[in-house]
Amino acid sequence: MSEIHGHGPENMITMFHMDGDRLLMTHYCGAGNQPRMKVISADAKSVSFEFFDGTNIGPGDGHMQQVTFTEPDPDHHVEEWTFVDHGKEMKEVFTLARAK
Repeated sequence: MSEIHGHGPENMITMFHMDGDRLLMTHYCGAGNQPRMKVISADAKSVSFEFFDGTNIGPGDGHMQQVTFTEPDPDHHVEEWTFVDHGKEMKEVFTLARAK
């Protein structure tokens, strides 16, 4: 489970789970929908997921389309999210560092 705490409706929870032999994630988004994503690439330091279906998402509705989680070293974690709304992409990057 991953949580992103904002200052209002942008609070989000992402659950990671297996579906047979594949890793999926369900993102409970501040936009009020729940996109599901599957792994499209992975290596020792990163994993990327891409949208394949979801709930409460109508044609053209804004939703998270892709995310990459990277751990460049044991003290840092980076999340690169892509939100698509009516064909327009918006990217947001969260860079986190372990508290000393």
